[in-house]
Amino acid sequence: MSPLKDPKTGAKPGAKPDVRRRPRGPVTHVRPVERPEVPVARRVPQPPSERRRPPRAPFVMLVVGLLGGGLVSLLLLNTVLAQDSFKHNELRRVNEQLRQQAEAEKGRIRDARQPDAVAKGAVQHGVSPDQSAPKWVGGGHTPAVDDAEPTTSGRTEPGGAAEASETGSSEQ
Repeated sequence: MSPLKDPKTGAKPGAKPDVRRRPRGPVTHVRPVERPEVPVARRVPQPPSERRRPPRAPFVMLVVGLLGGGLVSLLLLNTVLAQDSFKHNELRRVNEQLRQQAEAEKGRIRDARQPDAVAKGAVQHGVSPDQSAPKWVGGGHTPAVDDAEPTTSGRTEPGGAAEASETGSSEQ
């Protein structure tokens, strides 16, 4: 080596250091310390078949529980609907019977209002038809209540029963 150069850097004394030649990495002139080998606990990858899987039993029990609960609720719903169907059919049958009874009653009332049925009912109760003609038809004069006398049929006529029988016989 030449005395003009620095043995460590290899540069001349008094010269500016060359920036481009400066090492950029770690200092290599320091000697590394040797360490004794210590076994490091590393995680050894297991083969795919031996990897730990999450437990399946809780998930399977959840799915089975949900399916069982759904099945039981459907069974209960079906039972309630069948029970309501029986009630509905029974109420429909009772409603039909009541409608038929109402129709029969309406027919009986309609028959009882017919003129021949009214006449038969009157004869059974002892009421006879009034054969006399009214006196005041079209005269414009309304008889007073104190002028009226009852007839044998139960109706009142103006002028008394004697006049009605005389005029009724002469007009016929």
